[in-house]
Amino acid sequence: MQRKDFKSRLFNKNIKSDNLDYWFYLYAESLYRLKLNTELNCSCSECWVEKTKLNHLLDQIEEEGHVPPIRRKNKITGKGDCGRRLGPVA
Repeated sequence: MQRKDFKSRLFNKNIKSDNLDYWFYLYAESLYRLKLNTELNCSCSECWVEKTKLNHLLDQIEEEGHVPPIRRKNKITGKGDCGRRLGPVA
């Protein structure tokens, strides 16, 4: 994935592609726009396409290792592990 300059709605400034925290800004901006789209709950095709693109972009950023991966829940039990537990679960 290539870097491109973009105008951030969340931070209200232009984010340059040479910024050291570019991927974190892009990730935060994508989450913000996805949240706006979800709250709006519009059923038009443009909003649906934007939501799909944002979800794909977030997955791509994680897969390429630009941000730390999110812990996923166990496929068998359906429960996650936040890592804060001190001892084993009974």
